[in-house]
Amino acid sequence: MRNKIIVVLALVFALLAAFMAYYTLNSAKQAALNEQYIQVVSAAQDIPANTLITAEMLESKNFPLGLQTGKEITDVNAAVGRLSPVAISKGEYLLENRLVKPGEGSDRLAYAVPEGMRAMSIPIDAVTGVSNMIKIGDRVDFVAIVPANSASPEDRSMMILQNIEILAVGSAFKDTGTPPNAESATLTVAVDPQSALRLKMALQNTDFALALRPPSDKDPVNPAPVTINQF
Repeated sequence: MRNKIIVVLALVFALLAAFMAYYTLNSAKQAALNEQYIQVVSAAQDIPANTLITAEMLESKNFPLGLQTGKEITDVNAAVGRLSPVAISKGEYLLENRLVKPGEGSDRLAYAVPEGMRAMSIPIDAVTGVSNMIKIGDRVDFVAIVPANSASPEDRSMMILQNIEILAVGSAFKDTGTPPNAESATLTVAVDPQSALRLKMALQNTDFALALRPPSDKDPVNPAPVTINQF
């Protein structure tokens, strides 16, 4: 009789356990069905660090609305053309704070270089660098004394490059709001590849100074070269 009671109790507990498991699974299934989802952009492939993101690298996947943090990217077009400072694994969701727009990054100088441009450094002192008062984001013209050559028998003062954007002062490429000190012996500028070649030649062979532009003036000018005999 006792053995029968044990068997009956075992069957009861087994049925109860099965019922509880069914109930739990059914509840979870129902909760999943009731869950609301949004489309979030994810990596369709492994994306290496410092890579310009293209549409082929991305796909949209369901993401639980209740888990949304506000940093998820929901539009593929919002991610295309941006950089990934760190590697992104296949299937990983893309977040706003993990992507950088070219020319707008603040963690590395390379991210601050505008698309199609190159960063080059110019040695300065208090005279050539406008009393060390040039700041990040300012724009300058490059004025040089070009030695006499076959084109001119006299030295000439010429504007070699115009409207050059300052990317960094010394080793700082983030604007702290304070003027650079006398130890800031270089300025780093953004120039296109052809201008980079002209700048290198000018730095090596001319006496130069920078002319600071007002923020509102970005238009090119065409001043005629000046010789000492024109004074």
